[in-house]
Amino acid sequence: MSVSRCATWALLVTLCSATCSAAQRPNVLLILVDDLKPALGCYGDPHARTPHIDALAKRSLRFDLAYCNQAVCAPSRFTLMLGAHSTSTGLYGLGSQLREILPNAVTMPQYFAKHGGYRTESLGKVFHIGHGNYGDPASFMAPHFHDKVIEYLDPRSTEGGQLTREEAYFTNQKLGQIRSLPRGAAYESPAVEDDAYADGRVANEAIRRLRQAAQRTGEQPFFITVGFARPHLPFSAPQKYWDLHDPDKLPLPQHEELPVDAPAVAGKRGGEISNYAPVPTAADGPFETSLQRKLIHGYYASASFVDAQIGKVLAAVDQLELSQNTIIVLWGDHGFHLGDLGIWTKHTNYEQANRIPILISAPGVTAGGTSTRQPAESVDLFPTLVELAGLPAPDVPQPIDGVSLVPVLKDPTSRVRDHAYHAYPRRKLGRAIRTDRYRLVEWRSIGASDDTAEYELYDYTSDPLETRNLAATHPKVVAQLRRILATYPKPVSRRRNGSASQSPKIAKQCVTISGHVASADATGVVVAQGGQQYGYALHLVNRQLSFDVRLAGKVQRVLSVAAPQEFDFELDFTAKKVTLRVNQKEFQGKSPGLIPVQPQDGMQIGRDEQSAAGDYTAPNPLKGKVSGVKVRTRPSP
Repeated sequence: MSVSRCATWALLVTLCSATCSAAQRPNVLLILVDDLKPALGCYGDPHARTPHIDALAKRSLRFDLAYCNQAVCAPSRFTLMLGAHSTSTGLYGLGSQLREILPNAVTMPQYFAKHGGYRTESLGKVFHIGHGNYGDPASFMAPHFHDKVIEYLDPRSTEGGQLTREEAYFTNQKLGQIRSLPRGAAYESPAVEDDAYADGRVANEAIRRLRQAAQRTGEQPFFITVGFARPHLPFSAPQKYWDLHDPDKLPLPQHEELPVDAPAVAGKRGGEISNYAPVPTAADGPFETSLQRKLIHGYYASASFVDAQIGKVLAAVDQLELSQNTIIVLWGDHGFHLGDLGIWTKHTNYEQANRIPILISAPGVTAGGTSTRQPAESVDLFPTLVELAGLPAPDVPQPIDGVSLVPVLKDPTSRVRDHAYHAYPRRKLGRAIRTDRYRLVEWRSIGASDDTAEYELYDYTSDPLETRNLAATHPKVVAQLRRILATYPKPVSRRRNGSASQSPKIAKQCVTISGHVASADATGVVVAQGGQQYGYALHLVNRQLSFDVRLAGKVQRVLSVAAPQEFDFELDFTAKKVTLRVNQKEFQGKSPGLIPVQPQDGMQIGRDEQSAAGDYTAPNPLKGKVSGVKVRTRPSP
C-alpha cells in the first residue's frame, strides 16, 4: 500500500462519521489467542519461534504493558466484547450467562453491525463455550464456526478414547461427574498435518470467509473474529512444531515459592493443571524438572503451532489485497504461569497471568514496528476500534469502562491513563492497580469494611519475579494506589438471572428451602450455599436428587432420591434430621448437624460456579430451570 493511499484512508477514518456509507469503512480482523502470554519473538523472548506474529508486529503498534481484566477465559472475553470490567457486570465465572445477567447488552460486533453496516462473523474460540456456557450467538450475523478446544488424536492420551475431564467441561457433558472421568494427557505430538487439529481447521475456514469477503469489497465491510485454542492445555500440536525447540534450552522457572508475606487468599496450587496426566493430583510442591521441561516445551511448541495458523490467515489478507483497508488486532485473553511462584496456568492476580500481547495494525494510523508503554486493558479495544472505524462513541446499556487508544496509535508517547485495572475473585475479590512500576492488589469481600482488606504490593523495578509483598514496608505507595482504586465503582456481586445473589444467614440456623424444577437434565445444582469449608447443596446426580452438607471441608451426603424431570421440592434441614419432599412424597435422613459459621460463598440457584458446596466439581450448572425458590431460616429449638 502506497504512503499516499495510506494517508487517504487515514483521512477518511478521521473524517468519517455515522453518515458514511458502509462501503467506506475499514474492515476489522480480530484475532484472539487462548492463554497466549507475551512469549513471542516480537516481545523479546529469545526462545520463541513465532515468525508470523513477529511479522504482524512489524506493521503494528505493540503494547508492552497490556493487561487482561480478569485472568479467566470466559470473563476475559466478556470484558473484550462488552468494553466493561467484570466488576461492573458481575460476569466473574466460567459459567456466567451473558444474556441472563445482561439481556440487553450490546457487544462489539453487534455495535459494528448496527452502527456501521458491518457483516459480523466468528470462528473458533471467541466467547467461551463450556463449563455450562454456550457463548453468545446473538453477537454475530452468521452462524458461529465452532471447533474443539480440548483435542486429542492419540488414543493413549485419553485412556483409549474415553471422555476426559477437560473434554467434558468444554463440551458441557457430565458436568456433575467430572471427578469420575479420566484425566487426559497434558501433551501429545503426533506427526500430522496442521488441520488435523482444530486451529488448522479454523485457519482454513477463516481463509474461506476472507475470500468471500473480498468478493463483497465495495459493498459491505467485514468484522471477522477468529479465535485460536492453542497454547491452551492440552499442548496438542504436530511434531514439527515441537521440533522447533530444544527443551534443554527452554527457561525453567526462576522462583517457585509464593511471595513472602503475601496473603493466603492470593496464592494458588493445582487447579486446572491437575486435570491432566501425568501432573501430580496433589500439586502442593514443585513439579519434577523433567515434567516442567515437558510442559514448558509443550507451551512453546503450541505457540509456534498457532503462530503458523495466524500466518496463513495474514497471508490470505495480503493475497486478497485486503490489507490496505483492514484493521488487524491480535489479543491474548490472559497470560499463563509456567511454574513461576510454583503456579501453573492462570487464575491469579500476578503478572504472568494478567500481562497479555496486544498488537494493532491500522493502516495509515499506526507506524509499523513501534511500541508503547501505555498501560492498556482488554476493555479498551471496544472504544478504540469504534473510533478507528469512524462510528459514533459507544452508547450501550452496559458501562463502557475502556478508553480509546487511538491517540496512542497515532503517537506512541501519548498517554490516556497512567495505570491498568484488573480483578480476580477467590474467597475474596482481589482488585488490582498496575502502574509502570507497581502493582497493588486489594483483597476484600464485596461490601466488607476497609479494615477487613488485605493488600499486596510489588515493585517490578526491584523485584520483577514478585518474590516479596512490600505492602507493609511501603505505606505511602499503598496509600497512593488505594486512592486510584477508590475512583473505580464499587464492584457488583456475582449475579444470577439478572439480580444479585441472595445469601441467607444460615449459621446455626434451621433452613427450609422450596421451589420448582423444570426440564432438568440428569445433573447439576438446584440450590447451593457455601464452598470449600462449610455449606450445603441440593443437586442432581444421574437423576438422583441429592442433599449434601459440608462441614470443616468434609462432605456428607444426607439423602439421595430419584427425581422426575419436573418437580416441586421442599427441604427442611434441622440439627437432628433432614426432610425432603419431592412432589409431596417425603424422604428423611439423619442430619450431620447445623452449619456452625456463615459460609463465605453466597447462595446460588441453578449452578455452583466457584468452589463446590457439595460432592461434585464446580462449576456445576443445571440444564433446566429453577423457579420460585424461597428460603426461610429459624433458630434451632
